[in-house]
Amino acid sequence: MTKRRPIHKLIDEQIKRWELGKHKEEPLAETRSVITISRESGSQGLELAGMLSKAMEFDLFDNEILEAMIEASRNSRVLLETLDEKKIGFVDDLVSSVVNEHHLWPDEYSKLLLKIIGTIGKHGRAVIVGRGANFVLTRINALRIRIVAPFEIRKEYIMKTRGLSAEDAKKYVISTDSNRNAFVKRYFNYNISEPSYYDMVLNTGTLSLEKAVMLVREAL
Repeated sequence: MTKRRPIHKLIDEQIKRWELGKHKEEPLAETRSVITISRESGSQGLELAGMLSKAMEFDLFDNEILEAMIEASRNSRVLLETLDEKKIGFVDDLVSSVVNEHHLWPDEYSKLLLKIIGTIGKHGRAVIVGRGANFVLTRINALRIRIVAPFEIRKEYIMKTRGLSAEDAKKYVISTDSNRNAFVKRYFNYNISEPSYYDMVLNTGTLSLEKAVMLVREAL
């Protein structure tokens, strides 16, 4: 298993890549260049995201990276200023529209979350996992995916990958799903499981990850 580089280095490298393309004209895209992935615990959504990122040569933003970006942006605007003024204005408008549409009362965390996801979405060529990204990027041509699987399959996957007993794996799956549901309800006032909020719902209990990647690429 490849060891992951420190988060701060990943963020620094991302900023450099964005800065290099800051003033380039956006080509007229024929395909969607942002994929958002919402997933049930144990459905292998993160694994699928990694495979898509590699296959499409898109940058991958999971919960850990997103949270680190939010924390880094509390005292610095470097991340948010990797866009030119026109695109920054677009992100500001995007944040306002999300807040108004969902009747939200955003705190500091949620404002930064919306701005970071909006910034990633505007840069494009990204796979974003979790944190309600599909509810943020409603004005960006993104492909919104929900990954599901039968409970028993998810429980067995957690048992295998985390070395847990059947009972502990069951508790883990239930708790993780509950926390993700609560996060989306709190910050976006939506039900994370509602299929109409997604362009695709893929069942990894019946689809291999390779087949899922193929279906996603065909949908872009």
